[in-house]
Amino acid sequence: MKVWIIEDERALAQGLKTAFERKGYESRTASGLKGLNSMMDQESPEIVFLDVRLDDGDGLKGLPHILQASPEAKVIVMTAFGDSALVVRAIREGAFNYLDKPFPLEAAMNMAQRASEAIALARRVSRMETSRAVSLIGSSRAVEEIGGFVEKVSRHEDVNVLIRGESGTGKEVVARMIHGASGSSGEFVAINCAAIPESLLEAELFGSRKGAYTGASADKRGLVELADGGTLFLDEIGDMPTSLQSKMLRFLDSRSLRPLGSSREIQVSLRVVCATCADLENRISSGAFRKDLYYRIAMLPIELPPLRERGRDALELLEHFIVLYSDRLGRAPLIPSSDVEEVFLSYRWPGNVRELKNLVERLFILKDQRDRTISLKDLPQEMLDAMPTDRDAESRHETDGRPLQRQLDDFEKELLTQALSDSRGNRTRAASSLGLSRYALLRRLQKHGLD
Repeated sequence: MKVWIIEDERALAQGLKTAFERKGYESRTASGLKGLNSMMDQESPEIVFLDVRLDDGDGLKGLPHILQASPEAKVIVMTAFGDSALVVRAIREGAFNYLDKPFPLEAAMNMAQRASEAIALARRVSRMETSRAVSLIGSSRAVEEIGGFVEKVSRHEDVNVLIRGESGTGKEVVARMIHGASGSSGEFVAINCAAIPESLLEAELFGSRKGAYTGASADKRGLVELADGGTLFLDEIGDMPTSLQSKMLRFLDSRSLRPLGSSREIQVSLRVVCATCADLENRISSGAFRKDLYYRIAMLPIELPPLRERGRDALELLEHFIVLYSDRLGRAPLIPSSDVEEVFLSYRWPGNVRELKNLVERLFILKDQRDRTISLKDLPQEMLDAMPTDRDAESRHETDGRPLQRQLDDFEKELLTQALSDSRGNRTRAASSLGLSRYALLRRLQKHGLD
């Protein structure tokens, strides 16, 4: 736990700093508001002992900035006798508690302990809420097996997990489920290895010291250190630069790191969850990924199935996201028609759960609020055109697959009417004669009032 001491009496500040460090706290000091602001530019505080009368201004002016930068922070104001009005003001503005000067060292230690316990409790509650909120939706066997894997893995610290699966299958969701089920005191820290330039990725992961490179104007803690006691999630691990892979391998072996520009190693304890949708075996063959690193991160591997292999989970996800966006947007829930449910079960979902979620959000945004039924006309045309077609052996016409997309509305309506007439009202045959899936035909019939 980090303790900041904002106090212009140098002897008091240094005495508190030394005492806190002996108790295992990470402690920093500043003599005024300027120093406080400089520290907040570098990191977020946890416990702050704040003097209300500083050489460069009213200490309480820094209170809103502290709580804005770190809402979970606990601020203990320090004031001389007779400043009761200031104490009341401080508590109203969000201070955790106060100490009257002069105070015994033991009082400060007790106050820090109480603040630490309050922060730890808030974090546990937050993790419990996150654990309940973050889960894979579905009752398929695949989801049950993933739940069993999460339960087993979450009991262990300092393990490496590799989650593989197509984009949108929920790899980060599973990583957060592991973290939430673990009950660990540390944070869940995520980084996308493909989203950060190679020149900055090492500093982001392992941290840096002032002057380590151009622009490093202050010490910076890396994400690995921030995840100490918790979970580090490395998304798109397959895109990690080869120049960094050897350092990552060493870190995974030793759980120790050395910030850029530092000569001191830092020991950490955390679980590392990696995720990728890339073919790591091919990357190993091409020399883009180290085989020894692969074996290290794949200590505990799991493959997430695509949505098209999860059966009726698609309908459970549809219901889940309907409730989610209904609550979020303050709208009445939408009701899918039976035809739409058939499409959801038959569609290949190339974008997996992410595609389904985005589709439901789009429906809530674009649909007329007076119409609560999701019908085929509400679904994207490309989704219906991607459905498998039922070619009838007695079909009277053969087409190139999607001829109607190039027709004007009036000609399209004429073609639909003729196809229905030729097939004597048999919509399956009519769809086949036009090179469409049955669902695509129904959508067009609804569009032209022919349903």
